[in-house]
Amino acid sequence: IAEEARMRGAHQALTPVLDVARDARWGRVEETFGEDPYLISQMGVAAIKGLQGDATFKDKKKVIATLKHFAAHGQPESGTNCGPGNFSERVLRDTFLYPFKAAIEKGNVQSVMASYNEIDGVPSHANKWLLRDILRKEWGFQGVVVSDYYAITELNEKEDTISNYLAKDKEEAALLAAKAGVNIELPDIDCYPNLVQLVNSGRLDESVINDLVSALLTYKFQLGLFEDPYVNPDTIQV
Repeated sequence: IAEEARMRGAHQALTPVLDVARDARWGRVEETFGEDPYLISQMGVAAIKGLQGDATFKDKKKVIATLKHFAAHGQPESGTNCGPGNFSERVLRDTFLYPFKAAIEKGNVQSVMASYNEIDGVPSHANKWLLRDILRKEWGFQGVVVSDYYAITELNEKEDTISNYLAKDKEEAALLAAKAGVNIELPDIDCYPNLVQLVNSGRLDESVINDLVSALLTYKFQLGLFEDPYVNPDTIQV
């Protein structure tokens, strides 16, 4: 899978899904490896090693793997996708964080995607405790945190989806996500163009931007995108 993706110019895979499926009403159960944290962790580590190899990307046959969705996405309230995850810290760590911790420590994964849901009232894309204190400081993750699709916009409001209504506007949404440690906004830039104004106005320290960008540049260099960003169409398998 990794080799065929690279042949077509892809460099990052938004997989594996390490959500622990604990509510059968949730419509995304079929995306998961099941309900057992240990099984999920083992499947996740295997998937990461298959996608990333040794994570040097020197042979141009591997891609960055992305753990998702961080965290507590697999048992949303009432089984509603994007519903809050209201759990104690013990349940979070023993059940929902366990596969992610194992995948980072044993799989050396390079990317993590934050989840749509809230934990204790705080959306994951604005959760410093989750993305900085646990993921980076406690677990030592050095990679890239990517947003789920339009999730930074949803910190403010997105008309056709469930929104968090935490930020008063897109500028504040960008501020919250950047401070929490989200490196890049996916799939389209909507809020992060405001980062320039946030720095110029003194609301966001430029060092935060430097920190977020440095990880992205590191992997682009490792993937060889500056030296040779192109693919050879003759190698594509059909």
